[in-house]
Amino acid sequence: MERGPEEVVLRAVRLPEDMPGLFDRIEAFGPARLGCGDASCRIEVDARWRRVPASARRLALVAADSPQCSPARLEADPRRWARGFALEMLSPRGAVWRRLQFHDVRGQTVLTLEWRSPVPTLAWESLLACGSEGLAWAAPTGFDAHPAAGVPVDPAWRQGCDIEVLHQILNEARLQRLALQAEVGGEAARLQVGFMPEQVALCMRRRRLTVRGEARLWQLDEMRLARLELVGHASARGLHQRLELGGPGGELLARLGPAAGADRGDPCGWRLALQQALN
Repeated sequence: MERGPEEVVLRAVRLPEDMPGLFDRIEAFGPARLGCGDASCRIEVDARWRRVPASARRLALVAADSPQCSPARLEADPRRWARGFALEMLSPRGAVWRRLQFHDVRGQTVLTLEWRSPVPTLAWESLLACGSEGLAWAAPTGFDAHPAAGVPVDPAWRQGCDIEVLHQILNEARLQRLALQAEVGGEAARLQVGFMPEQVALCMRRRRLTVRGEARLWQLDEMRLARLELVGHASARGLHQRLELGGPGGELLARLGPAAGADRGDPCGWRLALQQALN
């Protein structure tokens, strides 16, 4: 998440560009809140994160304690990061939070890992000792979205939708306990998350949508939403339909669909939710 107005930076250490083993250590720090996306569309997941094998020069983390029906996986390309910081923050209630925060070349935050519970002191201090203290720190500003949610699919059809379609689908998923999968982020860092919505709230004044469920938090600034489309294609295994959320610059902010494997068609609950929302 971006630094809140009531959070105070106590200490900022810039991490070296090449820091082998950095993400091999994070599981030892305990459960963390991982955030991916930008100010217009962002998902945060509370979990114990573990590094897993990935293709050359890429990074992959999985939520080790997530249920099988609600997985969470981050894939990132650290070569697209411009800088990283280790921060110690004073929370509004006086607790000390610790955070790793990574920015792209425009200064936009692409990935955060935050620990709000105490972490092993020696391990954290060892991490800080690898960096450079005293460099100027400034919280990222602006709402420029980065190309997001992976590579846009080339569907057999596209259908423009009203924002109410998204609201209805999320609320129907909440009522029916329908498992969903959301994807946010871009080439620098992309997060895929399975979840069941438990709370769906819209701040009418700010047009900010907040979805909570299973230690997941999804926030969408609807003022930055330029398009909402249902995209789909048919295969031998069935029908596949997803919602794509686009920004004002044509970028893909997020993708939402059912928590179903690519080896089979959409589940009945998702098809019914779409049908009810579109009619």
